[in-house]
Amino acid sequence: MKLNYLKVSALVLTTLMVLATSCSKDDVDNEAAQEVSSLPRDVLNKVRELDLNPEAFEVKHAVYPDGTKIPVVLTDDIAMEKSRFLKIPSDNNGLAKQYQTEFLIDTDVHEEVNIIVYTGPTIFDGDTPIVTGLSEAAQQGVRDAVENWNSVWGSRLVLRAEFTTATTFDPDFFETFIVVNSSLEGFGGFADFPDENGNPGNFVQISPNSSTFADRVPDAIEHLITHELGHAIGFRHTDWNSRQSCVDLGLEPEPSVEENPPARIFGTLPSIPGIIEQEDSIMNACFNADTTTGELNFFDENGLRSLYRGF
Repeated sequence: MKLNYLKVSALVLTTLMVLATSCSKDDVDNEAAQEVSSLPRDVLNKVRELDLNPEAFEVKHAVYPDGTKIPVVLTDDIAMEKSRFLKIPSDNNGLAKQYQTEFLIDTDVHEEVNIIVYTGPTIFDGDTPIVTGLSEAAQQGVRDAVENWNSVWGSRLVLRAEFTTATTFDPDFFETFIVVNSSLEGFGGFADFPDENGNPGNFVQISPNSSTFADRVPDAIEHLITHELGHAIGFRHTDWNSRQSCVDLGLEPEPSVEENPPARIFGTLPSIPGIIEQEDSIMNACFNADTTTGELNFFDENGLRSLYRGF
Protein backbone atom coordinates (compact mmCIF):
# COMPACT_ATOMS: atom_id res chain seq x y z
CA MET A 1 0.00 0.00 0.00
CA LYS A 2 1.39 3.39 -0.94
CA LEU A 3 1.97 5.67 2.01
CA ASN A 4 -0.17 8.46 0.59
CA TYR A 5 -3.21 6.20 0.23
CA LEU A 6 -4.41 5.52 3.73
CA LYS A 7 -7.16 3.16 4.80
CA VAL A 8 -8.44 3.44 8.34
CA SER A 9 -10.16 0.76 10.39
CA ALA A 10 -13.18 0.72 12.65
CA LEU A 11 -13.89 -1.70 15.45
CA VAL A 12 -17.65 -2.17 15.14
CA LEU A 13 -19.72 -3.42 18.06
CA THR A 14 -23.24 -4.78 17.68
CA THR A 15 -23.59 -3.61 14.08
CA LEU A 16 -20.72 -5.76 12.81
CA MET A 17 -22.94 -8.25 11.08
CA VAL A 18 -24.59 -5.68 8.83
CA LEU A 19 -21.21 -4.51 7.52
CA ALA A 20 -19.90 -7.91 6.57
CA THR A 21 -20.54 -9.89 3.41
CA SER A 22 -23.86 -11.70 3.77
CA CYS A 23 -24.10 -15.36 2.92
CA SER A 24 -27.21 -17.50 3.12
CA LYS A 25 -26.98 -20.58 5.31
CA ASP A 26 -28.49 -22.53 2.47
CA ASP A 27 -25.46 -21.62 0.37
CA VAL A 28 -22.87 -22.77 2.89
CA ASP A 29 -21.86 -26.37 3.38
CA ASN A 30 -21.29 -26.33 7.12
CA GLU A 31 -19.21 -29.48 7.27
CA ALA A 32 -16.92 -28.33 4.47
CA ALA A 33 -16.62 -24.88 6.04
CA GLN A 34 -15.48 -26.41 9.33
CA GLU A 35 -12.78 -28.34 7.55
CA VAL A 36 -11.30 -25.38 5.66
CA SER A 37 -11.91 -22.56 8.14
CA SER A 38 -9.13 -21.47 10.48
CA LEU A 39 -11.65 -19.82 12.80
CA PRO A 40 -12.09 -21.16 16.33
CA ARG A 41 -15.19 -23.34 16.47
CA ASP A 42 -17.18 -20.93 18.67
CA VAL A 43 -16.51 -18.02 16.31
CA LEU A 44 -17.27 -20.11 13.24
CA ASN A 45 -20.57 -21.25 14.75
CA LYS A 46 -21.55 -17.67 15.55
CA VAL A 47 -20.64 -16.51 12.03
CA ARG A 48 -22.91 -19.23 10.61
CA GLU A 49 -25.66 -18.34 13.08
CA LEU A 50 -25.57 -14.75 11.83
CA ASP A 51 -25.75 -15.86 8.17
CA LEU A 52 -22.30 -14.46 7.38
CA ASN A 53 -19.48 -15.82 5.25
CA PRO A 54 -16.78 -17.58 7.34
CA GLU A 55 -14.15 -16.90 4.68
CA ALA A 56 -14.46 -13.16 5.40
CA PHE A 57 -13.46 -13.47 9.06
CA GLU A 58 -10.29 -14.00 11.09
CA VAL A 59 -9.26 -13.73 14.74
CA LYS A 60 -6.39 -11.50 15.88
CA HIS A 61 -5.49 -9.66 19.10
CA ALA A 62 -5.63 -6.18 20.51
CA VAL A 63 -2.66 -5.74 22.86
CA TYR A 64 -1.68 -3.79 25.98
CA PRO A 65 1.74 -2.83 27.38
CA ASP A 66 1.40 -5.28 30.27
CA GLY A 67 1.29 -8.11 27.75
CA THR A 68 -2.48 -8.58 27.88
CA LYS A 69 -3.92 -9.79 24.59
CA ILE A 70 -7.62 -9.47 23.80
CA PRO A 71 -8.96 -11.67 20.97
CA VAL A 72 -10.88 -9.70 18.36
CA VAL A 73 -12.86 -10.96 15.39
CA LEU A 74 -11.99 -9.17 12.15
CA THR A 75 -13.57 -8.98 8.72
CA ASP A 76 -11.50 -6.92 6.29
CA ASP A 77 -10.74 -3.76 8.29
CA ILE A 78 -13.59 -4.17 10.79
CA ALA A 79 -12.98 -5.77 14.16
CA MET A 80 -14.83 -6.63 17.34
CA GLU A 81 -13.84 -8.02 20.72
CA LYS A 82 -14.46 -11.77 20.54
CA SER A 83 -16.48 -11.95 23.75
CA ARG A 84 -18.88 -9.30 22.42
CA PHE A 85 -19.07 -10.94 19.03
CA LEU A 86 -20.20 -14.22 20.58
CA LYS A 87 -23.01 -12.40 22.43
CA ILE A 88 -24.57 -10.88 19.29
CA PRO A 89 -28.22 -11.98 19.20
CA SER A 90 -29.27 -14.00 16.18
CA ASP A 91 -32.32 -11.79 15.69
CA ASN A 92 -30.62 -8.43 15.14
CA ASN A 93 -33.45 -6.68 13.31
CA GLY A 94 -34.15 -4.36 16.20
CA LEU A 95 -30.67 -2.86 16.47
CA ALA A 96 -30.17 0.75 15.50
CA LYS A 97 -28.13 1.29 12.34
CA GLN A 98 -26.68 4.79 12.45
CA TYR A 99 -23.75 6.95 11.43
CA GLN A 100 -23.15 7.02 15.13
CA THR A 101 -22.56 3.79 16.99
CA GLU A 102 -25.39 2.07 18.79
CA PHE A 103 -24.08 3.32 22.13
CA LEU A 104 -22.59 6.68 23.14
CA ILE A 105 -20.47 7.83 26.09
CA ASP A 106 -22.38 8.69 29.26
CA THR A 107 -20.87 12.10 30.00
CA ASP A 108 -22.61 12.24 33.39
CA VAL A 109 -20.33 9.38 34.42
CA HIS A 110 -17.33 10.28 32.27
CA GLU A 111 -16.88 14.01 32.76
CA GLU A 112 -13.51 13.52 31.06
CA VAL A 113 -12.44 10.67 28.80
CA ASN A 114 -8.97 9.68 30.05
CA ILE A 115 -6.76 8.58 27.16
CA ILE A 116 -3.61 6.75 28.22
CA VAL A 117 -0.87 6.90 25.57
CA TYR A 118 1.92 4.34 25.88
CA THR A 119 5.36 5.83 25.09
CA GLY A 120 7.63 3.14 26.54
CA PRO A 121 9.91 0.51 24.97
CA THR A 122 8.85 -2.47 22.90
CA ILE A 123 7.23 -5.31 24.84
CA PHE A 124 8.01 -8.84 23.67
CA ASP A 125 6.26 -12.17 23.92
CA GLY A 126 9.34 -14.35 23.83
CA ASP A 127 11.21 -13.08 20.77
CA THR A 128 8.09 -11.60 19.15
CA PRO A 129 7.36 -7.88 19.58
CA ILE A 130 3.71 -7.29 20.44
CA VAL A 131 3.43 -3.65 21.46
CA THR A 132 5.56 -0.52 21.54
CA GLY A 133 5.23 3.10 22.46
CA LEU A 134 4.20 5.91 20.14
CA SER A 135 6.99 7.97 18.61
CA GLU A 136 7.31 11.62 19.61
CA ALA A 137 5.71 12.66 16.32
CA ALA A 138 2.82 10.26 16.86
CA GLN A 139 2.41 11.59 20.40
CA GLN A 140 2.02 15.05 18.89
CA GLY A 141 -0.60 13.54 16.60
CA VAL A 142 -2.53 12.47 19.71
CA ARG A 143 -2.32 15.97 21.18
CA ASP A 144 -3.56 17.47 17.92
CA ALA A 145 -6.36 14.91 17.67
CA VAL A 146 -7.52 15.57 21.23
CA GLU A 147 -7.49 19.30 20.50
CA ASN A 148 -9.55 18.72 17.36
CA TRP A 149 -12.39 17.16 19.33
CA ASN A 150 -12.06 19.38 22.41
CA SER A 151 -12.12 22.62 20.43
CA VAL A 152 -15.61 22.06 19.01
CA TRP A 153 -17.84 24.74 20.48
CA GLY A 154 -21.10 23.48 21.98
CA SER A 155 -19.91 19.96 22.87
CA ARG A 156 -19.84 18.74 26.48
CA LEU A 157 -17.43 15.92 25.64
CA VAL A 158 -13.91 16.41 27.03
CA LEU A 159 -10.89 14.28 26.16
CA ARG A 160 -7.67 14.28 28.20
CA ALA A 161 -4.47 12.54 27.12
CA GLU A 162 -1.83 11.28 29.54
CA PHE A 163 1.50 9.94 28.27
CA THR A 164 3.23 7.17 30.19
CA THR A 165 6.02 4.60 29.95
CA ALA A 166 4.31 2.44 32.58
CA THR A 167 3.27 -1.01 31.41
CA THR A 168 0.58 -1.40 34.07
CA PHE A 169 -2.43 0.82 34.52
CA ASP A 170 -5.38 1.36 36.84
CA PRO A 171 -8.43 -0.13 35.10
CA ASP A 172 -10.67 2.15 37.16
CA PHE A 173 -8.93 5.26 35.82
CA PHE A 174 -8.20 4.87 32.16
CA GLU A 175 -10.95 4.79 29.55
CA THR A 176 -9.05 4.54 26.26
CA PHE A 177 -5.54 3.16 25.75
CA ILE A 178 -3.46 4.03 22.66
CA VAL A 179 -0.54 1.80 21.68
CA VAL A 180 1.39 0.68 18.61
CA ASN A 181 0.31 -2.88 17.81
CA SER A 182 3.34 -4.61 16.29
CA SER A 183 1.22 -7.05 14.27
CA LEU A 184 -0.47 -4.36 12.16
CA GLU A 185 0.75 -3.53 8.66
CA GLY A 186 0.56 -0.46 6.43
CA PHE A 187 -0.52 2.95 7.68
CA GLY A 188 -3.66 2.64 9.78
CA GLY A 189 -5.23 1.21 12.88
CA PHE A 190 -8.47 0.23 14.55
CA ALA A 191 -10.49 1.33 17.54
CA ASP A 192 -13.12 0.12 19.97
CA PHE A 193 -16.60 1.69 20.13
CA PRO A 194 -18.50 2.88 23.24
CA ASP A 195 -20.21 0.02 25.06
CA GLU A 196 -23.70 -0.61 26.39
CA ASN A 197 -22.74 0.85 29.79
CA GLY A 198 -21.85 4.25 28.34
CA ASN A 199 -18.08 3.74 28.50
CA PRO A 200 -15.86 5.07 25.69
CA GLY A 201 -14.05 2.71 23.34
CA ASN A 202 -11.47 0.77 25.33
CA PHE A 203 -8.55 0.98 22.92
CA VAL A 204 -7.00 2.54 19.83
CA GLN A 205 -4.33 0.47 18.08
CA ILE A 206 -2.13 1.96 15.36
CA SER A 207 0.44 0.29 13.12
CA PRO A 208 4.22 0.61 13.48
CA ASN A 209 4.41 2.43 10.13
CA SER A 210 1.91 5.00 11.39
CA SER A 211 4.19 5.80 14.31
CA THR A 212 7.48 5.59 12.38
CA PHE A 213 6.43 7.91 9.54
CA ALA A 214 4.48 10.35 11.70
CA ASP A 215 7.25 12.95 11.53
CA ARG A 216 7.14 12.86 7.71
CA VAL A 217 3.36 13.15 7.49
CA PRO A 218 2.23 15.03 10.64
CA ASP A 219 -1.16 15.95 9.20
CA ALA A 220 -1.76 12.31 8.26
CA ILE A 221 -1.04 10.96 11.75
CA GLU A 222 -3.25 13.71 13.19
CA HIS A 223 -5.99 12.62 10.77
CA LEU A 224 -5.57 8.93 11.59
CA ILE A 225 -5.73 9.35 15.37
CA THR A 226 -8.54 11.91 15.17
CA HIS A 227 -10.47 9.37 13.08
CA GLU A 228 -9.81 6.47 15.44
CA LEU A 229 -10.73 8.55 18.49
CA GLY A 230 -13.87 9.45 16.53
CA HIS A 231 -14.81 5.78 16.59
CA ALA A 232 -13.95 5.52 20.30
CA ILE A 233 -16.41 8.34 21.06
CA GLY A 234 -19.17 7.01 18.84
CA PHE A 235 -18.81 7.92 15.15
CA ARG A 236 -19.15 5.60 12.19
CA HIS A 237 -17.89 6.29 8.67
CA THR A 238 -19.32 9.27 6.79
CA ASP A 239 -19.28 7.50 3.42
CA TRP A 240 -20.96 4.36 4.75
CA ASN A 241 -23.09 3.84 1.64
CA SER A 242 -20.36 4.04 -0.99
CA ARG A 243 -16.88 4.00 0.61
CA GLN A 244 -16.22 6.40 -2.25
CA SER A 245 -13.15 7.79 -0.51
CA CYS A 246 -11.51 4.36 -0.85
CA VAL A 247 -12.56 4.01 -4.48
CA ASP A 248 -11.20 7.47 -5.34
CA LEU A 249 -7.81 6.46 -3.94
CA GLY A 250 -7.75 3.15 -5.78
CA LEU A 251 -7.94 1.11 -2.56
CA GLU A 252 -11.23 -0.55 -3.49
CA PRO A 253 -12.32 -1.46 -7.04
CA GLU A 254 -15.88 -0.15 -6.85
CA PRO A 255 -18.32 1.51 -4.46
CA SER A 256 -19.92 -0.72 -1.84
CA VAL A 257 -22.86 -0.16 0.46
CA GLU A 258 -22.95 -1.23 4.07
CA GLU A 259 -26.24 -3.09 4.36
CA ASN A 260 -29.28 -1.81 6.29
CA PRO A 261 -28.67 1.94 5.73
CA PRO A 262 -28.18 3.87 8.98
CA ALA A 263 -29.89 7.07 10.07
CA ARG A 264 -27.70 10.14 9.78
CA ILE A 265 -26.70 12.30 12.72
CA PHE A 266 -28.91 15.38 13.01
CA GLY A 267 -27.24 18.49 11.61
CA THR A 268 -25.05 16.65 9.13
CA LEU A 269 -25.34 16.18 5.38
CA PRO A 270 -26.77 12.94 4.05
CA SER A 271 -24.37 10.84 1.99
CA ILE A 272 -25.76 10.53 -1.55
CA PRO A 273 -23.20 8.95 -3.90
CA GLY A 274 -22.51 11.13 -6.92
CA ILE A 275 -24.59 14.01 -5.52
CA ILE A 276 -23.56 14.81 -1.95
CA GLU A 277 -20.16 13.60 -0.82
CA GLN A 278 -17.88 15.01 1.86
CA GLU A 279 -14.38 14.52 0.51
CA ASP A 280 -12.86 16.24 3.54
CA SER A 281 -14.72 14.49 6.38
CA ILE A 282 -12.38 13.16 9.05
CA MET A 283 -14.64 10.12 9.37
CA ASN A 284 -14.47 8.95 5.75
CA ALA A 285 -13.21 5.38 5.46
CA CYS A 286 -10.03 6.36 3.54
CA PHE A 287 -7.95 9.51 3.07
CA ASN A 288 -4.98 10.91 1.19
CA ALA A 289 -1.93 11.80 3.31
CA ASP A 290 -0.73 14.32 0.72
CA THR A 291 -3.87 16.46 0.91
CA THR A 292 -5.40 16.01 4.37
CA THR A 293 -5.16 18.83 6.87
CA GLY A 294 -5.98 16.49 9.73
CA GLU A 295 -8.83 18.75 10.81
CA LEU A 296 -12.56 18.22 11.33
CA ASN A 297 -14.85 19.68 8.71
CA PHE A 298 -17.98 21.70 9.47
CA PHE A 299 -20.26 18.65 9.48
CA ASP A 300 -17.88 16.60 11.64
CA GLU A 301 -18.19 19.38 14.20
CA ASN A 302 -21.97 19.51 13.82
CA GLY A 303 -22.09 15.77 14.35
CA LEU A 304 -20.17 16.03 17.63
CA ARG A 305 -22.46 18.83 18.84
CA SER A 306 -25.49 16.75 17.98
CA LEU A 307 -24.20 13.68 19.87
CA TYR A 308 -22.85 15.55 22.91
CA ARG A 309 -24.73 18.83 23.04
CA GLY A 310 -23.44 21.01 25.84
CA PHE A 311 -26.09 23.72 25.90
